[in-house]
Amino acid sequence: MLAVQIMRMAYAEGLTTPEIEYSEGGIMIDNKTRFADLREMLDSNKENLKMDAMKRVISMVAKGKDCSELFPAVVKNVAAKNLELKKLVYVYLVRYAEEQQELALLSISTFQRGLKDHNQLIRASALRVLSSIRVSMIAPVMMLAIKEAVRDMSAYVRKVAAHAIPKLFSLEPELQPQLIECIDYLLGDKRTLVLGSAVYAFEETCPDQLQILHKHYRNLCRALVDVDEWGQVIMIGLLTRYARSQFVAPKSDNPLDPDHFLLLQSAKPLLQNRNCSVVMAVAQLFYHVAPPQQLSIVSKALVRLLSGPREVQYVVLVNIATICAASDSNSVLKEIFAISKNIFEPYLKSFFVRNGDSMNVKLLKLQILKSLATETNVQIVLKELQTYVKMNDLAGPAIEAIGHCALQVGTVAEICLTGLVSLIANSNEELVSSVVVVLKKLLHQKAPLSLLLRLLRLIHSIKAPSARSCVIWLVSTHINQVRGYSIDLLRIVAKTFSSEAEIVKLQTLNLAVKLWVLEREKSELLVQYVLQLARYDKSYDVRDRCRFIRNLILRPNKLNITLLLSEKPAPISQSQFKDREFYQLGTLSHLLNQKCLNYRDLPDFCEVQPDPSVRTGLEAIIPQNIQMKDETINNSSNGIYSDICEDDSDEDESESEEESEDYSQTDESEESESEEETDESEEDSDEGGSEDDCELQNNQKIENNTNTAANNMDLLLDLDFTSVAMDIITSRWKRASAMAPSNNSYEILTSLQTGDLSIKVNFTRSPSFFSNTMVSIDLEISLSNTTDDSKVSLIPLDDLKTTSGPIYVDMLGKSVHKANIGINFEDTVKVSKWKCLWERESKSSEYIVQISSPLGEQIEAIEMTKVQFDSEASKLTGMYYNKIQKNLGGLTTFDIYHQCNCKLILGTDGYYSAETVANKQLLLLKFTKTENNVEIFSENVLFGNLFANYIQAWNIEKR
Repeated sequence: MLAVQIMRMAYAEGLTTPEIEYSEGGIMIDNKTRFADLREMLDSNKENLKMDAMKRVISMVAKGKDCSELFPAVVKNVAAKNLELKKLVYVYLVRYAEEQQELALLSISTFQRGLKDHNQLIRASALRVLSSIRVSMIAPVMMLAIKEAVRDMSAYVRKVAAHAIPKLFSLEPELQPQLIECIDYLLGDKRTLVLGSAVYAFEETCPDQLQILHKHYRNLCRALVDVDEWGQVIMIGLLTRYARSQFVAPKSDNPLDPDHFLLLQSAKPLLQNRNCSVVMAVAQLFYHVAPPQQLSIVSKALVRLLSGPREVQYVVLVNIATICAASDSNSVLKEIFAISKNIFEPYLKSFFVRNGDSMNVKLLKLQILKSLATETNVQIVLKELQTYVKMNDLAGPAIEAIGHCALQVGTVAEICLTGLVSLIANSNEELVSSVVVVLKKLLHQKAPLSLLLRLLRLIHSIKAPSARSCVIWLVSTHINQVRGYSIDLLRIVAKTFSSEAEIVKLQTLNLAVKLWVLEREKSELLVQYVLQLARYDKSYDVRDRCRFIRNLILRPNKLNITLLLSEKPAPISQSQFKDREFYQLGTLSHLLNQKCLNYRDLPDFCEVQPDPSVRTGLEAIIPQNIQMKDETINNSSNGIYSDICEDDSDEDESESEEESEDYSQTDESEESESEEETDESEEDSDEGGSEDDCELQNNQKIENNTNTAANNMDLLLDLDFTSVAMDIITSRWKRASAMAPSNNSYEILTSLQTGDLSIKVNFTRSPSFFSNTMVSIDLEISLSNTTDDSKVSLIPLDDLKTTSGPIYVDMLGKSVHKANIGINFEDTVKVSKWKCLWERESKSSEYIVQISSPLGEQIEAIEMTKVQFDSEASKLTGMYYNKIQKNLGGLTTFDIYHQCNCKLILGTDGYYSAETVANKQLLLLKFTKTENNVEIFSENVLFGNLFANYIQAWNIEKR
């Protein structure tokens, strides 16, 4: 080993030619003979030797070693019959085809034959190698190959074709129109494996032609959660630019465009993603596109990322600091902070500095802490900043942050000033310098004389130029208070004027000219001496300032006093991240605060809403509102995208539902036939046409029934529904009657708590009178002992839009009264809080009660066939699918009915269908007793996860 080291030391400088290098054992090897054994193995007739050679070659390539000399020997095997060998050859060729273009051109015919191979991996590898050859001569060949590949049966080949499009575009930009046609076709692909790559090709080839996305917009939004992680990042960035250019700015008083809402709802689940880039992309989407009220959901996701690596922490903190800085200046964002200064205020302690943080992370956390300071939390922030003052590396920034808090929150200005003054006597010069600089900002308008004198005495001990200039500036600003002392200060500084820093000299000149105006007799010679020193100073700025002052004061004029003694405005504390809000969050330009190469500015929101019908594509136009009593009740954000197929009268409703069900079954049979005979694009157009026909048929039905329903509508016009805040969401499925009563009933108020009054909750499983998004609940209010009359009031403490409103019940002695209420639980495990007021002649009592709903009561049974079940379940994969393993034992259908308001599909064993009450999102259950598992298919990702836990716990109880 020692000999090897000596040999390396001896020949390290002399052997500089690339023809000779050291092997791993330290032996000098000529490159011409280095791969001799591999060449022999690749030229042999035995496939096992070729396989061993290719494995060694790929291993060396993976380690970063140069194996380009083996290209002629490897390319000979591109036509090998062994599939595994051919795969390895293509892997090598993809790596070196661009470097060895001339040799690669000789094998183009082989690559073209590979494009017709029956194996999808070979077809994809051949296309990848072909697109890696950077020669304009073969551009037409590549174009033909891409056109065939985008229509390949394999999704993997189509994905590779999407990646080949940008390569061909960079080689031949003139082919852009033909490449756009291929991209347009790929954007309509139904496989999420292809969509991410198609969006990447769009961004690299034609990023500004957003009109191509119109017909694909809704499909891209719905497929967002299933695309691979890096495809999600690119897709979210593209959809952000699209939303900014196609929608108006969201406002709290205007409802969102349905397509605008679809984008936000599709991206919201990705805040739980494990990939930091995806979470950051969703955060910037909500920041730039969402209404101000929805931005609060971003804070928790961003704070979660702070537990990651330092690099991730730095990027996330820069974005958080930008959001905090923008909240102070953006008038739109101020709507969010009516109560709280910032959406990150609940996570204040997450921004406390830790010992393991790097210096740049510490400074960013300090920046965020001072931005979050409000009257409610300023004491916590100041207490934390006082701890940082004791740290050598954070003392200066912490003092600056304390000064920022004093300027931002006026109630603690005196406390901060007192604390800063106490630090002036500190022995640490850097600490004192930071204190003086901060005091300059705090004492700009009003400074106590005692504090000014204390600062004057420190002029001998303060050495930092910034601090010395601040002391001189404070004295010159408040010169009327310390005229006598200011002359002494000028005399002290004049002695060391030549050795002072430039900023100190400039402030000294300002002090001198003010003394010339106010105390000319006492300071004339001293001022002339200072001006004479400045006249020949080595600094251009000092000489220029001196020349200006001499011409101003030595020539008779009337403007000198007003110019030199005018009051300056107080400094405004402004975050250094305020200017970064002009860049898109999460980009390199935003991180560096400068425009980088290939950065595209976000377009402004439209002033007038463009025509939304351009995004209809192959889908039916979705109704957006319902007219009621000459007023439009806009759909809420929980159900804008429901398909509406209902008529006004009950009889017509049942008829139309039967017809639509028959029609949908006919469509399904037609679709199954079209899948065998036509391609995917034709299938889409058939579906879109059938939906259009359904909508036209329903419109005609409504027109025919207008006269019949006129009398009923006249009666309804006398009723006032405006007192109840309703969410009108319609479903494309026919609701079925409950198959069994609910077992989920409980008391929310017991007689043990009140002495007599008790309230019991029963779930009716019937449609709510108040809104079809609410769970119908019967309240059983009873008095068992008292004989006096009383009054019971139940008043909701939550938003009135999520409840049916208050109820008032007159109780006549011992009695039992039933009342019905409706609550929108929003398909979650939320709790609805109510205030119960029991008024009697002798006294009144007040109680706070909570009403919660089991997840089994937040769904409603629907009619569905086995074919429809299979069709819908095939669409709900990935995040929409959950599977649990539990012992089902002697579980019966009625056991399931008692716990879940669902319905068994006719002709099946264990297939149940339902939809959520609030958002009308599909929920399918599949119980397989032989394998003891339950499969949950849910359009709502969060609800599906919660429902899986609900059934799992219920199964444990059934044991």
